[in-house]
Amino acid sequence: MKNIMPTLQWLLFMVSGSIVTPIAVAGIYNFNVDQTIDFIARTFFVLAITGLLQVWFGHHMPVLEGPAGLWWGIFALYANLGVVIYGSLENTLQTLEFALLISGGIAILLGLFGLIEKIAKFFTPAVTGTYMILLVAQLSGSFLNGLLGVDLTGKISYKIAILSFIIVLISFLTAHHYILRQFGIVISIVVGYILFSVFGLSTPFHEAKSFFKLPQLFAFGSPNVDWGIVPTVFFITLLLITNMLATVKVVQSVLKREGKKIPEMPGKKTGAIMGISQLLSGLFASVGSVPISGTAGFIATSKIISRTPFIIASLVIIVLTFFSPVIAVIATIPAAVGYAAIFPAFSGLLSIGIKELFSSEAVEKTISKVVVPLFVGLGVMFIPTEAYSSLPPLVASILSNGLVLGTIMILLVEVIDVKKQQFRKNQ
Repeated sequence: MKNIMPTLQWLLFMVSGSIVTPIAVAGIYNFNVDQTIDFIARTFFVLAITGLLQVWFGHHMPVLEGPAGLWWGIFALYANLGVVIYGSLENTLQTLEFALLISGGIAILLGLFGLIEKIAKFFTPAVTGTYMILLVAQLSGSFLNGLLGVDLTGKISYKIAILSFIIVLISFLTAHHYILRQFGIVISIVVGYILFSVFGLSTPFHEAKSFFKLPQLFAFGSPNVDWGIVPTVFFITLLLITNMLATVKVVQSVLKREGKKIPEMPGKKTGAIMGISQLLSGLFASVGSVPISGTAGFIATSKIISRTPFIIASLVIIVLTFFSPVIAVIATIPAAVGYAAIFPAFSGLLSIGIKELFSSEAVEKTISKVVVPLFVGLGVMFIPTEAYSSLPPLVASILSNGLVLGTIMILLVEVIDVKKQQFRKNQ
């Protein structure tokens, strides 16, 4: 009985933290209602399977697997570019299936050859702190657009904004209450759903054609082999690994603060499972996954540190994906309600990022390292994406992403610093 509410908390956190991306991608590729429901179901199925593999055999921590922002960006980029290159959206989606399969193979090889463990040693407080601060900055735009209703109307919807403010307020009040914090997301989503329904702002329900449906393999069709996309996929995979390592480090830090003993991350297994998750995403035609950093904020606010509720919630998600009407109901949760319910968890990442920077023994040196990567990473977020239209897709995807660019910069700084220290020791 003690696991019922924590499991429900995890369940709703998984749904609200992952529902926006598949709906957005479905809209970009003009999926009909049934295709959208199936796409959401397949995405949730892969995310839950991956989470279980990691908690049992990988990093052994309760960490939400969610649609990777990088893959979301690639799906969005190729929605326009792919039609020119491959002739149709259908062929583009089949090429992205191939890209996900290749990414899985690359990640597995990097994991088995021990490269991930070598990269992990460079994830110092300077790197994880910079990553978290840039992540919050990048997410803040999406959160505020969703909370203000801009994504739906193109302009601020005052009704949505006011209701979102009420739900955010409830989320913070419950998050800081000794007893209610373990029910915070449940309360916020239930109250939010009711409020949006009362004011006629809920998402219309569309009845699914089928009641029970297993996830379909290669739902977009057989993969379209394009070896020209491999260089882009290779770099994306490296960035996904970087994202994974940063998230694992931060969640480890939060769990340790909560008094939980955390074993060292087995890099080979964790990396291999990440590769398996990309393979599954390609096989089941979904969005590639990555550990979600917001898990750290969720654990910090809810104080749910046991793995059991996470495992039960993941198993429940897997079962629910077989029932299309349930997924159709989940799809009616307004985006603003989801954003508002998880707002404390994701905004709390900024606090975690700052604490990471100040957890270093040499704080002044750490701050001096992160200034330029933060400045550049934040600045890039204000440059219109159209400014990169003349650049090759791979270059544009790096330079237009402040989180990616800033993280690469601070990683290079750390690598150079380590090499300098090794050189001095050898002299």
